[in-house]
Amino acid sequence: MGKKITERNRVLAGALLCGIIALAGCGGKEAPMEQFDHEPMEQPAVEDGDASADGTNDSALEDEGIMDSADVENTAADSDEESAEKAQALYEAQIRHYYGGVLSQIIAARQLPDGELDTYSLDAGFGEMRDNHFAVTDIDGDDREELIVSYSNASMAGMMAIIYDYDPVLGELKREFTEFPALTCYDNGIIRVEDSHNHSRGEFWPFTLYQYQPDSDRYVQTAYVSTWDKEIVDEWTEGHPFSDELDADGDGTLFNISEGAEATYEYEDFKYNQADFEKWYDGIMEGAKELSIDYQPLEYESFADFTPAYLKLKAEEAGRERTDKEADLGLLILNEDHFLDVARTLLSEKYDVLIEQPEQDFEEYTVGLLADREVFTFTALNAGDLSYSGEKVGDVTIFGIYPGISVDGAWEKLKAYGFYASPYGEVENCLITGEGFGNVSIWFSAEDNLVTEITVGPFCAFAG
Repeated sequence: MGKKITERNRVLAGALLCGIIALAGCGGKEAPMEQFDHEPMEQPAVEDGDASADGTNDSALEDEGIMDSADVENTAADSDEESAEKAQALYEAQIRHYYGGVLSQIIAARQLPDGELDTYSLDAGFGEMRDNHFAVTDIDGDDREELIVSYSNASMAGMMAIIYDYDPVLGELKREFTEFPALTCYDNGIIRVEDSHNHSRGEFWPFTLYQYQPDSDRYVQTAYVSTWDKEIVDEWTEGHPFSDELDADGDGTLFNISEGAEATYEYEDFKYNQADFEKWYDGIMEGAKELSIDYQPLEYESFADFTPAYLKLKAEEAGRERTDKEADLGLLILNEDHFLDVARTLLSEKYDVLIEQPEQDFEEYTVGLLADREVFTFTALNAGDLSYSGEKVGDVTIFGIYPGISVDGAWEKLKAYGFYASPYGEVENCLITGEGFGNVSIWFSAEDNLVTEITVGPFCAFAG
């Protein structure tokens, strides 16, 4: 047993490099934007003459007289519609999965994927991260959900609202918008942002208008509005008398409407009265309606379903032709809260694997023996992990792979389940499904291009 424990330490060391057990240190480092980039998503294509969902070729059925041409067309249409719906659901789930990674980094590492956060208020005990908010919604009207982060538990200068857009086809994250988090969003692509302070010379609160630009997929400033009240007298107004002639309505207020990306504050800019402002503003808004945004507290519970939903859809797609899913130990991580317990029970009851605890004082570590050979190991530390080595046992796999499968074959199967090369892995054959909470990491060793040992477990790059 001593030799096996030593070997286990070697495996754990490799897993550590991969990030399965202790990537907590990564949470304290600023993560570059590209670390969130996934491989572009492959959109499934449906071609004429493909087999139906149950694997039966419709053309063959027509030739045999079982289906007439109308039945074939209807079946093909149904199949196309079903495939399109599944592809759309996966597309939407992948976007939310990615945003779950961004949110995980914010709450666990207190970092943005592309910048810094002012955490003084958090460090000083003036509230918690959950006092900030986020929303996932199609705010710009491009038929793809964006992530809005409203970070207000900070100094006034550190408060911000950010709109991120992730394109899963290109695998790119883009920041569309950054401003003070006093937003009102409209269905015509306009965002109105109130200033953090009233630097205007009046009671009217100044604001900036931004307009979404589809070509650049960003918001650009289109106008800034401030006012001057006649009763305000200061150094700036000396030598610049208030124009009663321009103040046609006699309310004692003149508006400055600065259109474009730059705001100006010259004396002659304050030349519009209330009626002028309302006519201009109504023309800009054109009856636009305010969007209702469902903001959630910035905490894990608010997005805990993002990653599991995506991984289960990927698993459903990858396992469509599989008949051995019941013995897949990797899928247990996606579907079972206590996956180690379920895995041990499955192996002992169905495959006569003997579960033992090699060290009396180390109950978190157990092994699975088959004919006195240690084939499985289970470690209940942190989120837990399990290993599968030496030989294939029946139809037992981990996300479709097993000891003895080729390295290329293992990568192909794992990619189908949403795995990609870990940016943290300092060893070969280290893959993850994402950086945020709820993801999975897998690492395997190989000899002569054949997999010899596999270690898998839950993963988050920012947890610690």
